[in-house]
Amino acid sequence: MEKIRSIIVTGATAGIGLAVAREFLERGHNVFICGRQPERLDAALKELSVEFDKDKIAGSVCDVRSLIEVEEMVAKANARFGQIDTLINNAGIAFITAFEDITSTQWQGIIDTNLTGVFNCCKAVLPWFKKLKTSDIVNLGSRSGRYAFSGGTGYNTTKFGLQGFTEALFLDLHKYGIRVSLVAPGTVATGLGGAKSEDWHLSPKDVAKVVGDVITSNTRATVNWVEIRPTRPQ
Repeated sequence: MEKIRSIIVTGATAGIGLAVAREFLERGHNVFICGRQPERLDAALKELSVEFDKDKIAGSVCDVRSLIEVEEMVAKANARFGQIDTLINNAGIAFITAFEDITSTQWQGIIDTNLTGVFNCCKAVLPWFKKLKTSDIVNLGSRSGRYAFSGGTGYNTTKFGLQGFTEALFLDLHKYGIRVSLVAPGTVATGLGGAKSEDWHLSPKDVAKVVGDVITSNTRATVNWVEIRPTRPQ
């Protein structure tokens, strides 16, 4: 039987984040979700509350680009469930644009969300996690963090950076019993970045199951990095 955890999932109003929240609720954990848009957050909370025990679900509006908002969100999550012990950094954006067409606003936006947002969330949970014997941070990366693609200058940069961030963060934090992992899926049928979904794409549920499995590994073992590749039809 899994230890009951209290988990923050960022960017959890749709796609992989919502699937991860659902996966953890199915396993009996407490889940606190966040997102930038109030209406989407309310819809996600309502959807989950129909399926699961309302006492195990909570959430708040939060823009991960703001450390102040993230710190407030983490405080709310800890107050709601007593002690948060797991952080799933899922919030992210994407665009596929040739380098010469990328604007400075686009560039700053993707850096602020995909990299600074993760930094902010890890910073905010650290004081809480250091009090525990064991805790987990799982960052949602991408195979695009190892393999570049045309039009991916912005997205590739953030996902390559996130892989390095995750590996270095583990080395800094494992002395506190904090495990840090990266889950790097291939193409997922979420429409992120305007990509058209196809039958052979991974589903958000596929990714969510792996995220759930990562935190159930024995506490003496850290799954630092796992790649998920779609199986193309023959």
